[in-house]
Amino acid sequence: MKPHPLKAAVTAAVVSLLTCVTQVSAAPSSAPIQITSIDTRREGNLAIAQGGVVIAVGENTIYCDYAQYDTESKNVLVSGNVRIFRNGAVFTGDRAIYNLQSKSFMGSAFRSSAGPFMAEAHSFSSAEKGVFTASKGFITTDNVADPSFSLRAKTVRFLPNDHAEYEDVTLYVGHVPVFWLPYLYQPANNDQSFSLEPGSRGIWGAFLMTRFSMPFGETVQGSARLDYMSKRGLGLGLDADWPHAQGHPAAKPTEVPSWGRFRTYYIADQDPGNNPVSKTNQPIQPNRYRVSIQDRAYLSDTVYTSININKLSDVSFLRDFSPKDMREDPNPDTQLALTKWDEDYTLTLETRLRLNNQYEGSGTAPALSLDLKRQPFLDSKVFYEGETSVGKFQRHFGKESGLTNFDTIREDTFHQWTYPYVADGWLSLVPKVGVRATQYRQSVFDTHVKEGDPLYAKGGSLTRLSMNAGLEASFKASRVYDSVESRTWGLDGLRHIFQPFAEWSWVQSNQDASKILQFDRLRPSTQLPAVDPSHFNAVDSLSDWHVVRLGLRNRLQTRRDDETLNWLELESFVDANLQKPGFDSLLPYSQGSYSNVFNNLHWQPLPWVKLNLDSQVPLLDKGFTEVGANADVQVTKDLAVQLGNRHLSGHPSFTNSNLVSGGARVRLNDNWAFSFLSSYDFATKIAESQQYSIDRDLRSWAASLSLVIRELDSKKDVAVMLSLSLKDIPKMGIPLKYDNAAFDSAGSGKNR
Repeated sequence: MKPHPLKAAVTAAVVSLLTCVTQVSAAPSSAPIQITSIDTRREGNLAIAQGGVVIAVGENTIYCDYAQYDTESKNVLVSGNVRIFRNGAVFTGDRAIYNLQSKSFMGSAFRSSAGPFMAEAHSFSSAEKGVFTASKGFITTDNVADPSFSLRAKTVRFLPNDHAEYEDVTLYVGHVPVFWLPYLYQPANNDQSFSLEPGSRGIWGAFLMTRFSMPFGETVQGSARLDYMSKRGLGLGLDADWPHAQGHPAAKPTEVPSWGRFRTYYIADQDPGNNPVSKTNQPIQPNRYRVSIQDRAYLSDTVYTSININKLSDVSFLRDFSPKDMREDPNPDTQLALTKWDEDYTLTLETRLRLNNQYEGSGTAPALSLDLKRQPFLDSKVFYEGETSVGKFQRHFGKESGLTNFDTIREDTFHQWTYPYVADGWLSLVPKVGVRATQYRQSVFDTHVKEGDPLYAKGGSLTRLSMNAGLEASFKASRVYDSVESRTWGLDGLRHIFQPFAEWSWVQSNQDASKILQFDRLRPSTQLPAVDPSHFNAVDSLSDWHVVRLGLRNRLQTRRDDETLNWLELESFVDANLQKPGFDSLLPYSQGSYSNVFNNLHWQPLPWVKLNLDSQVPLLDKGFTEVGANADVQVTKDLAVQLGNRHLSGHPSFTNSNLVSGGARVRLNDNWAFSFLSSYDFATKIAESQQYSIDRDLRSWAASLSLVIRELDSKKDVAVMLSLSLKDIPKMGIPLKYDNAAFDSAGSGKNR
């Protein structure tokens, strides 16, 4: 495994001054010692060398003015302009004593560098194997006589390939101390051991976010958070991560080994209702918190557990304090699962709990599912796939909805057979046929089925039987144009690949979806649902349909750097609804006899030019219009431009939108740059976001001062942020860093 860059930077650089002499310990104890110098002599048990001394031990070479070797104590003393060379690294110092038997050493005034870091120590020693201690450590990345910043620690204790501990640490800007820590713990393979995030935001006020790493045991690394927001108060957090286990065969499909993490945060909010982009009528209490646990552990090579627990104090917590997590999972569930994995099947026992009553969602208590992967059927050329599940499913509505919660026991089984083959050596055909049966028991959660409920006529139970049939067909044709060349557009020959495709899908059921309690349900979207029932995950929304999807893929390829490059890709398709999917009873479904015509274009003729254009328009029938386009162009070495547009109109579930975004970065000179990024919705007449940044080169650091403005319904969220990052290691943010996502509010979300 390649070492983490921070391991080769922070830890290695800080302690390189310690390991400079101990590199000799890497040589075998029996390795010969060769000493040459201008003047050599022997005095009793001492071998003395003086003047131009060169000592060679294995791969290590030491230069100094004076050296002596005690044949009885096995001590090697070097002093005066000491320089140690090993594997291209150079270490300098004044004096060191090293024992060849015990491998212990002590020395003074040693200096070294590793990567972008320079370090030195007043003195150092090693009293126990594999543990190094230094006093008055000094670290910087500014390679000048008078560095602009530095870290200074009274004591540094280092365990190679494990961690480093710092005591009494002070951060200096120039010669001025600006921050002090009593203790700092730096894991060898983790990011920086502490971070500071200063700034100002409309709903937070002036703030300072801090994070400190610490060990929670031999295998668990943790960090403590201490945040202050002038408008909200003091926030406290405790996080922990435990290491990945060795890979298991069961992890091969995703290659995700065992892992775990724990996240907590608490704040006594002084102004819990202050969020211009939060829309909720629920009262928010001052005591706000988050508890999150995720874990995957392998009990054997093929059996593992999955835990995902999320508890929030209120519906707006993520929006207020962790908008990045809200974009990824706005309605976090709590799930517990036990999985048995096999090459042919996956068996899962799952329970989905509802810890956050303020959210709408579905739960299971519990559910058992068997997923049979596509495999040969009875050693024939026919392939079989299927899935079967049984469980108690629950549907919960938010407190503000006024709707009644319900549940039922659902038993579902699906089986499908396919027969892929190639006709006449060029036409790929995949016919398929399948069957599904689903049983819904009586609803007994919160209230029994009553008159007016969908299942009342059946006495609270219902059986749905459905059949499906389909056919996939496609072929490829290509033609090569070797004479097409253009340095301007990056063309060295051209190959056109032409692939028409068609998919026919037919589904018939004895029950309408409107009569079924909806758990795994279809949600409003601008995209077409899957027409293959094996990929249609909204089980309870399954409806009759008869659809033919016709499409065409075009791909232009060229040669570049001895590889084949996709120069342009275009996919176009349309659905012909011989029987329109019956989703109208569940949600507005804007389709007639034909769906919109879809076109998805990706074009990257040169490394500095990229264009994406995704569109769907109602060319053949009624429907809505959606166009999404974005382009990135590096105009010159000093100017980069990006443009984008998202247009949506006529959709029955989403508000019309015409969001235009644009930005540029201009390099003014070697030290200064300016950038901006802005988006404006011409339909709502709202400038959803604006960001303006001034960047300054500070030798080894890059500094950025940014202004971010978010707007929703004429209300603004304004943030000012300062970020500093090492140019050699941009991922590292010592002493100051800022995560733009912290201000990336969820926005309106009306088209998502």
